Amino acid sequence: MKKRAWMLNGMLLVLGLAAIYFIIASQAAKTESVYEDISLKELATGREVQIQYADKPTVLLMFTSWCPYCNEDAPKIVALEEKYRDRLQVYGVNLLYQDEVSELESYVDRHQITYPVLMDETGDMHRKYGRTGFPALFFLNKQGEVVDQILGSTDMETIEASFLRLLEEEA
Repeated sequence: MKKRAWMLNGMLLVLGLAAIYFIIASQAAKTESVYEDISLKELATGREVQIQYADKPTVLLMFTSWCPYCNEDAPKIVALEEKYRDRLQVYGVNLLYQDEVSELESYVDRHQITYPVLMDETGDMHRKYGRTGFPALFFLNKQGEVVDQILGSTDMETIEASFLRLLEEEA
């Protein structure tokens, strides 16, 4: 009986520490300033593109072509980018170091993606954002600070609410 209680207390302690870690990590990501000079090669042109946060609030979507949740969320991001493109900018960031160019091209065609798709060939950008799972949406203000994030797949309403919060913050 005592052994079972000890194991239960140990499990609760581990879960509590994990929850605290994720809360702290989430808060740190929300206020962390990213590097202003992030530049990656664009899929469509093959040229280096530098993300200009000062132009408009920015949404970064980290994804892979083979991720089922990324495929599930792709149409949602396409629709929201079309709806809000005059007020914010969206960049897809493919984790190419975990993907194939041919698969990425098929993904972009299949989902009719018109926003810039950049390729993280080395994983450097993925590391800058904490090696999160994917899909991962990061919402950055005009100072390049992460003010919101969504990790994993979710419904359209939740994603749009984050788009709107980013726009309200910049108003």
